[in-house]
Amino acid sequence: MTKLLIRVVLPLVAGGFLLAGCTSTQGGTASPAPSPSASDSGVPETSSSSGGGTQSITDPCSLIEMSDLSSYGEFKEPQKKTLAGARSCSYQQKIASASDDSKVIGANIRDSASVAQINDTGGGLVDRDINGRKAKEAPGGSAVAGCTLALPVGESSRVDVAVIGADSADEACQIAEAVAKAAVEPRLPKG
Repeated sequence: MTKLLIRVVLPLVAGGFLLAGCTSTQGGTASPAPSPSASDSGVPETSSSSGGGTQSITDPCSLIEMSDLSSYGEFKEPQKKTLAGARSCSYQQKIASASDDSKVIGANIRDSASVAQINDTGGGLVDRDINGRKAKEAPGGSAVAGCTLALPVGESSRVDVAVIGADSADEACQIAEAVAKAAVEPRLPKG
């Protein structure tokens, strides 16, 4: 019964926590995105917005690779999804028995949400410096052993590194920070 409960509840909790960094809804009128254009050379054009952005990141799984997580255990193949407007890639740790903890580590690309818009998930917001980027960390509260670390990409977009299923929010934030420094931040567009 416990094993079944872990298999059913953990993915639901993981999805909820990965969404925790989402921003509130925005007012306005929805309209279709402009059609993609290409230059005469056949190479897609890049965004010319000041400070860059996340649009040039075409695959969220390019930010974290399986080998980047080897020091945290063995992980299943990545799951790529769109969650509440964020392009997401997550890795769930393989477990040997139902009594083992199973971490979920992921990257969420938020094309239209700045670092200032990260939600407090119960443990406050903490300023961090990740390889020179001014990031914000949102540790989970006492009920959630998770952490979201938001890295700015330009002025109005960000990439969140999210970790859940650790022994504590502190451990989850340590893992998120280590993965961000070693893997995610070096792969982000500069500027």
